[in-house]
Amino acid sequence: MIDWIERHNSESVFIESADRSYTFGEVALAVRARPETGVEVIRPSLAVESIVDLIAAISTGSAVVLAPGSPDPGPLDPAGSASVVFTSGATGRPKGVRLTRDNWTAAVKASAVHLGHTGDDIWALAMPFHHVGGLSIVLRSAFVGARVRLLPGFDPASFAVALRTGVTLASVVPTMLSRILDADSGPYQGLKAVLVGGGPIPGGLLERARDAGLPVLPTYGLTETCGQVATLRPGSDVDYKADPLPGVELRVGIEGRIMVRGPMVAPGYVGEPDRAADEWLTTGDLGSLDSDGALRVLGRADEVIVSGGENVSPSRVEVTLEENSLIREAMVVGVPSEEWGMEVGCLYVGDIPPEEMEAWTRQRLPGFMVPRRWLVVTEIPRTTLGKPERSVGRSMMEAETR
Repeated sequence: MIDWIERHNSESVFIESADRSYTFGEVALAVRARPETGVEVIRPSLAVESIVDLIAAISTGSAVVLAPGSPDPGPLDPAGSASVVFTSGATGRPKGVRLTRDNWTAAVKASAVHLGHTGDDIWALAMPFHHVGGLSIVLRSAFVGARVRLLPGFDPASFAVALRTGVTLASVVPTMLSRILDADSGPYQGLKAVLVGGGPIPGGLLERARDAGLPVLPTYGLTETCGQVATLRPGSDVDYKADPLPGVELRVGIEGRIMVRGPMVAPGYVGEPDRAADEWLTTGDLGSLDSDGALRVLGRADEVIVSGGENVSPSRVEVTLEENSLIREAMVVGVPSEEWGMEVGCLYVGDIPPEEMEAWTRQRLPGFMVPRRWLVVTEIPRTTLGKPERSVGRSMMEAETR
């Protein structure tokens, strides 16, 4: 990937933070000075020097393992990959995904074409860098010669300032977007796109963002696909769907699971054989495709709660609950029940008593979807990516109802 970096103006800024900036020329020098080591384990932080070090390692031809947290991941065989990136582990043990240079090249090209990403753009980055969301932003920018503005973690007010001061692109999860708007309701100007993904988007949030001047685009992606594979087309009216990127094939398979095929799909996981080149990747996400081939993400297949023989999608219930103006956040989980097998439980942050919340919900959802157990909390447990950490929420609910 050194060729991506060296083909751009050496004096143009590539990565900047409040304390330091690196030009494409300086990053190229860091790459040339770094020996190829074969396999290298790196635990990057949200510091500009750490990111330059990571980009240098990948660009030398080394296979870089982005280890989550501090534990040693143990012996790994990247099998010819440019990087090994671990899944978030929100619903199970993280798995190491082998992403090749061809995967990354296909992914960044498709994103650039779909978004109109050029060397004039500045992309705000506040996502953990050991996950694919943060890494993909830097590699997309390296490919087109654009700038990355690195923020020291997510702070709603600071992110809002970045959106007002030259940033043209940003990536957020729904919770981040809601908090940004709470901190600064706008109006915002001059942005090309704000990608919103990583979880269900509450009804009304995109409209609120557009009213504030943010060109929000629902997006869908996976670690196994180098991130983004579907995003609402820029310039579209507000909608909660995502259009496939160039070269991406989508379909909905058994049990409503989203399936993906294309050159950005990883060959496999660490310790497992490669999948066939033309094989579809069956995801753990549920979705539907409209007549134009656009994708609507409906939630996680492995999060479905079977209660009394009925299937309940936590995401659908959460989106409905968060339409209540007195609810700030909600998490729906399954709780063991002798009578129903599983009962629907809800943890929420809000200023409304559980009995009133239940009555409000019964007017809007079928009876089997209405939570039978309620727990008011000060905050919803989330992963470092901002995704609901349901295993923790389930434990909190079970402990409260024992």
